[in-house]
Amino acid sequence: MPMPLRFFLLPAWLVLAGPVSAAAPVLGEASAPVAGVALGAVVRTADAEELRFYVLRALTDRYAAQKGITVSRPEIDRYERHVAAFMKADAAKRAARLAAIERELQDRSLAPDRRPALEAEAKTLRELRASEAREAAAGAATAEEKAARDTIADAFIRQWKINRALYAAYGGRVIFQQGGPEPLDAYRKFLEAAQARGDFVIADPALADGFWRYYRDTSRHTFLPSGTASDRAINNPPWAAR
Repeated sequence: MPMPLRFFLLPAWLVLAGPVSAAAPVLGEASAPVAGVALGAVVRTADAEELRFYVLRALTDRYAAQKGITVSRPEIDRYERHVAAFMKADAAKRAARLAAIERELQDRSLAPDRRPALEAEAKTLRELRASEAREAAAGAATAEEKAARDTIADAFIRQWKINRALYAAYGGRVIFQQGGPEPLDAYRKFLEAAQARGDFVIADPALADGFWRYYRDTSRHTFLPSGTASDRAINNPPWAAR
């Protein structure tokens, strides 16, 4: 009996992804279209950046497990001390800035066109100060708040360790993001190798460009100087700078 025609019309992404269980986990909204497969999990989304997020999370979670990347309690404590010191220093800077603005606003020679911007900035600084005062008056952090801080610290440190390991494996250029230095080229090579192995597949060709743009469009990034500067940024924990 000849094979049904539909057998030959299976989507290419399904063939490349290998067998996917009917009970495979779903990443994203169940009602969203299938965007790809990552380590056997079906990714459902219509957004390229969300697809990249799910794929990268699945791959880096496995990578961290393979490399034995963990976070210790002393590391979390050190990170939280760093954050507390930073916030204290930042509050002092804001207080000094507010005092300077208030002096400037009292100056009768102040140009009228400067006053609205200064008053708006002063309002924002006072609101931040009031918010911090309320938090201080509330007393010690609750167990839930402490757990939330620990979770944030754990995620930040773990991500830094993954970045360091990928940079050691692949090298390349480094950018600086809000979360710290990021080995952009290393991530691109890591993802390209994973795609070549079939660890993930992009089902919707329309999402492919958006998925890769962050890594391949170098015009959108400012890179750290190569060599020593990049090595130092990646290998030295940001929270150990003080």
